[in-house]
Amino acid sequence: MEQRIRFWGRTGALRAGIIAGALFGAVFGGAGGRIVMRIAFLIDRETEGAETDFGTIGEFTIGGSFTLLALSTIAGTIGGVIYVAVRRWLPWSGLARGVFFGLMMMFGPGFIALGKVDLQIVEPALPLFFMFVALIVLYGACVALLADRLHAEPAVDPGPRTKLATTVVQSLLALGIVTMAVLATGQVHSEAGSCLSADQNTGGCAVRATN
Repeated sequence: MEQRIRFWGRTGALRAGIIAGALFGAVFGGAGGRIVMRIAFLIDRETEGAETDFGTIGEFTIGGSFTLLALSTIAGTIGGVIYVAVRRWLPWSGLARGVFFGLMMMFGPGFIALGKVDLQIVEPALPLFFMFVALIVLYGACVALLADRLHAEPAVDPGPRTKLATTVVQSLLALGIVTMAVLATGQVHSEAGSCLSADQNTGGCAVRATN
């Protein structure tokens, strides 16, 4: 019994990350992602019927929505675990730290998992891209606030070497975020409208706009 109590106490941060990540992954990735895809149709009505990595534009199906919700919840859970693992290395605290974490996730694993082909279908693509950025940043901010509330980061007094290492890591992360943001924005802008439909089996274009 005593071992179980100790285990429960030691896994408090992990549980906080899982709960916060799963909850806001479902909210922003599932519900929010569905709203953004609807907006994509309104931006460019010629995309109606186009296949994307997350369903068919202009169509609302229970199966497609459930798949998106499940994938978003899983991805959100992973993100929540990552947050509690790296939060001591992130700058600031509270909301500001959450925003930084959201940007880090967006221009790291988030951009890889987003499905760049989907952004090549809609034209102009930048408004859609910035909406996804906003969703992931909001996800990061909310995960940070809830996870820290459920299980606060232990107070530590880092030594000089730890402070230096933290500063270096934060600087490299900030530089990476800015670099990836510029490259990703340029890529989305230049490739907008180059794909008419996605091939869900290969993860590439099924039909290209120019042959």
